[in-house]
Order: sequence, then C-alpha cells, then structure tokens
Amino acid sequence: MDIGKFKTEEEYVSQMRTGALLNPRIDSTFKALFTQPTKESRAALHSFLEAATEEKIKSFELTANDAPVSYNGQRNVSYDIACVLDDGRIAEIEMQAFDQQYDYGKRAEYHVARLETTYLEKGDDWQSAPVVFQITVLNFHYTPKNKNAINRYAMRTKDGLELSNTLNVVFIELPKISKREKTIDTNSKLENWALFLKDADNPKKQEFIQNLTSKEDGLMQAKKSLSNISKNKELWIAQWKQESFERDIRSGLNAAMQQGIAQGLQQGLQQGIAQGLQQGIAQGMTQGIQQGITQVAKNMLSTGIPLEQISKLTGLSETELQSL
Repeated sequence: MDIGKFKTEEEYVSQMRTGALLNPRIDSTFKALFTQPTKESRAALHSFLEAATEEKIKSFELTANDAPVSYNGQRNVSYDIACVLDDGRIAEIEMQAFDQQYDYGKRAEYHVARLETTYLEKGDDWQSAPVVFQITVLNFHYTPKNKNAINRYAMRTKDGLELSNTLNVVFIELPKISKREKTIDTNSKLENWALFLKDADNPKKQEFIQNLTSKEDGLMQAKKSLSNISKNKELWIAQWKQESFERDIRSGLNAAMQQGIAQGLQQGLQQGIAQGLQQGIAQGMTQGIQQGITQVAKNMLSTGIPLEQISKLTGLSETELQSL
C-alpha cells in the first residue's frame, strides 16, 4: 500500500476496520505472521522452513533472536526469526523491506557464521558442527544480472565441488517472482511462498492468492495467520511507524545522493580532468549517502526508537549509533 495516501497514524490504522491485511514484507508483520502461539502460525512457519531448506522437518523450536556476544566489542546480531530444527539444524530468517545501500551478501555470510559459532561449543568434535541456514527475503532486486528469484549459496570450488553442506545462504528476491504467477502448479514450494509474500495484502490479487493458497496447506495457514494478526491494532501502529521510517530513510538517501553528486561535480570540475570528475562524483555520492543515513539515524534516536531497530533500518552498528 502507498503510505503517502495517509496523513496520520489514526487514518492509516483505520484500514483495520475495513478488513485490510497487514503487509508481510514489513519486519514487524513478517515476524508476527510466523511467531504467534497459534496452530496457523506454527503450520505456516513449518511449511516455509521446509520450502527454504528443501528438507522434511518433524518439529522445530523458536529460539532467542539475539546472538550471544563472545567478547567485548563484538558486533551485535539480531535475527528476525531463529529456529532449531528437530535434527539439530539451525535456521535464521530475515525480511529486508527495502535496499539500504549495503552489502547484503557479506551481511548474510556474517550472520550464517555467527549462527555456526553460537551452536558449536568449545570441545565439540567438528562432526558436531550443525548445518545452518541464513534465509533472507528481499523486497528489492539484489542481483540485477541474475534473473532467478531464488538463489542458494554454499561453499564450493569453481568446479562445483562442495566443501561441506554446513553453511547455507538462501536469498529470495520478491520483485523477480512475478513471472511465476502462471505456473503455480509446477513451481517449487518456495517459489509459491515468494508469490504469497509478494501479494498477500494486495486487494487486487485476492483471487490469485485464494487460488495459490488452495494448493498447499501451509500457505492456507499463512493466509489465516495473516488475517488473524491483521485485527491487531498494535501491529498496524508498528507497521505505520516502520513504513514512515523507511520513507524518511529513502527521502534522506535521495536527498543525500543528489547533494553528493553536486559535491562530486564541483570536486571534479576543480580538478579539471575527466578522471577527476568521475572520482569526485563517486566520492561525493558516497559521502552524501553516508551523511543522509547518519542524519536519519539521529532523527530516529531523538524519538526513542530502540537501537536494534535503528541498526537494522540504517545498517549502522549499535556501537556507531551510541556514538552519534
């Protein structure tokens, strides 16, 4: 939905009374969809985990969202959803609602490594190292040159020889999944999950969503869970706040980028050569974007938003935020 259509929080929240559905691409809604103490929510998460890991799962347990800190100064890591599966495998799931201009690949690698070190204890045999999954749903294009909506990453040689199956990263790019709308009968389970997450709240796509969810019980349970949580006023308020923050960040980034380009042009012109112009623009854009992110973070801090949420929205560490 276009948040620009709503002038106030009250007006935005009033959608709840019309039967509107929350946006599952917003962090707070995404987490609520899968973590309610209801059979619908549990069944939905079970189905999603099986689709993402491509393995049957007998049972799972939700665990702490924050990775333990092993030493002073270690970067804090907070997961949207973290689970331990019945066979000892570990899965962490995240929703990224918009591109925050940082390297999601490196972020995923760090997260999957922290998962591994969290559950492998001192003295454990290497055979005890659990298989871990870092699963990220991206509501934007991450790999423009790659047309696949779902990409699975693991450690392999150039010839495709797998080092081990221990560290696994799964990226799901929602904007790329539209081409699979006409093939729901032959899609993979995860492709159909991506279609659900992309359009579940779209009033113009409800006939499609009804057809999609009728194909698999886990998706049907997800639809019921989304409908249930969409009656929760607090979740509508949380969604309003996050969408407002993200709108402000995007506006700040755009303004900072324009300012950075202008600064870069001036630097390049002063240098008087083509190479200097190109370098000046690049440097100016980088500086401008960073300034924009910092300013948005300061604004969030002044309103009392938790450090954890600001860190995720801006990409700045909690230590960096505390120094602002």
